[in-house]
Amino acid sequence: MASPDDIREVVNHYVKLMNAGDSDAIADLYTGDATLEDPVGSEPLAGRAAIRDFYAAAAGAVVLELSGPVRVCGHEAAFPMLATVGAGERRSCLDIIDLMTFDEDAQIRSMRAFWSPDRMRPAG
Repeated sequence: MASPDDIREVVNHYVKLMNAGDSDAIADLYTGDATLEDPVGSEPLAGRAAIRDFYAAAAGAVVLELSGPVRVCGHEAAFPMLATVGAGERRSCLDIIDLMTFDEDAQIRSMRAFWSPDRMRPAG
């Protein structure tokens, strides 16, 4: 069974891989039949290949920073992040809350990202 520390380690690794732009390694954090809904309300993606394609477009283009503690309850984790996109004067940021569920081996079974584009603001 995945411990809370195992799950927190995966979340921290996820953030590092996103910032490094490593979509293959991010997809490998997920189970083969995992789902991803980013943002919540969009069409969920299913399976590692679809998840890899999603991150190929986002990883490295979005800089993530945990903005609070990773809260773990059983096989689920919720955590706040600050996402920054763009460069120079065009940088914008957005607050996100991710909810992930994990299997017994601390692989991600599902990820749901709570954010809304109307909350995008200039970084600064």
